[in-house]
Amino acid sequence: MLDVKRFDEAAALLAGVVAAEPENGRAWCLMARAHLGADRYHEAIEAASRAVALDPADEWPHRLASNALVHLGNYSAAMRAAYEACRLAPGYWQTHVCVAQSALAAHRLDAATDAAARARALAPNEPDVQFLSGKVSLARGELAEAREYQERALALDPAHSGAMNELGRIRLRRHDAAGAIRHFISAARATPDERIYSRNIDVVILRTVSRTIYVFTLVALILIWIPATLHINSFPFVVGVGILGAVTVACFAWMIMRLPPEARLMVRRTLRAPRVAGALAVGGVVVAVGIVALAPAADVTGVLPVAVIVTVVARLAAFAALRSAARKN
Repeated sequence: MLDVKRFDEAAALLAGVVAAEPENGRAWCLMARAHLGADRYHEAIEAASRAVALDPADEWPHRLASNALVHLGNYSAAMRAAYEACRLAPGYWQTHVCVAQSALAAHRLDAATDAAARARALAPNEPDVQFLSGKVSLARGELAEAREYQERALALDPAHSGAMNELGRIRLRRHDAAGAIRHFISAARATPDERIYSRNIDVVILRTVSRTIYVFTLVALILIWIPATLHINSFPFVVGVGILGAVTVACFAWMIMRLPPEARLMVRRTLRAPRVAGALAVGGVVVAVGIVALAPAADVTGVLPVAVIVTVVARLAAFAALRSAARKN
């Protein structure tokens, strides 16, 4: 049941086992694993602690406790539990991966790098080891190395959804939104129950929409501001604003057409659902352009910073509202 992610049913069965055999340390470890899968982290720590009390020399409950502590944000305790597991079983690659995960969560990149290297030395052909090494490299900003590790993980396990997701994050760091979405979609297909992958797609879409509105508005403001301050014919600049709008729409449409069909459906869903937030973004654009366009020529220089602030605030507010709406959906 644990392998097929039926965690609640597994926990119910294991409750009967530990009631009948309270000295069964492995059963308590399995209980901790079931609670971890169901996001019941405090219960997972309690079950792992019972297992530690029954068999202090067993490294597994320490790893389980470390995992739960990471999710609870207690990174120092997570690292202590991980290092204890590593002390008890230094020849297990899993204990070094556990140390690297907790160190990565605590932003201890040197410790994470060292632990990942030890795990690779013990098990270079384990996809999870390559995956974790890639995560550490990405945190260090080493994008090419991170990509190599994730590609090795996928070569060892073509269905490794975590590696697919990390390749998407690497693409995003390289400002390739369409490529990032493709990887996130692959991860979501491989593991439909993992909600973070579909949320990643939403965030990329929303970030792209938000940046498009932001850049368009700032450039439009400059095109309106130039003729007003230099007292020259504004007609060419008005034409420029129109061309800028057409180019912006065309570029966004081109990016959408590069996406897989199911991603296009997600874009339409994301853009249509939160109408209020979209209106807020457009309203900010209209207000900012109106401030500059309608202000007297003598005052344009002074009102431009106000228009820029309105643009930035509208962009941030719209992005926050869109992201919130996307998560609810």
